[in-house]
Amino acid sequence: MLSFIGEYTCKLDHKGRMVVPVAIREALSGAGETLLVLHENLFNNCINLYTKTSWERLIADIQTPRAPLSRQESDFVREFSRGTAAVTPDESSGRILVPRKMLDRLGATDALLLAGQGARLEIWEPTRYEQAALPPEQRAAMAEEIYQRLSRQP
Repeated sequence: MLSFIGEYTCKLDHKGRMVVPVAIREALSGAGETLLVLHENLFNNCINLYTKTSWERLIADIQTPRAPLSRQESDFVREFSRGTAAVTPDESSGRILVPRKMLDRLGATDALLLAGQGARLEIWEPTRYEQAALPPEQRAAMAEEIYQRLSRQP
């Protein structure tokens, strides 16, 4: 499975196309991944970018293994999948078209910032990404709490 790291600033053209950085395109190509899924983040004003394989794993995790789904589970899967688009980088230019609705939600006009998050990338309007950064003390306290919680899990 691919693991995305680092931050990349990408120009956005007037049609809403963004060039996927070479390092990311090479990693995708090496893993045989050609289809990408854009998904509106549920908690932050950003877009999640998944490989098709990572997206399929995520969907399998949120869907209950029994059938039929309850109404609440069915509604959740539908709402979770809302605001999703499948894109394939252009082979020659490496560009993807980010849907206008997603760009408008981000407030992006001329640049996007991609932030590696392990199995996914987050796509942000650069200024909003910087504004969302936590102060070092708060980041350390959150990390300590999360690490402790994870260490107690079997």
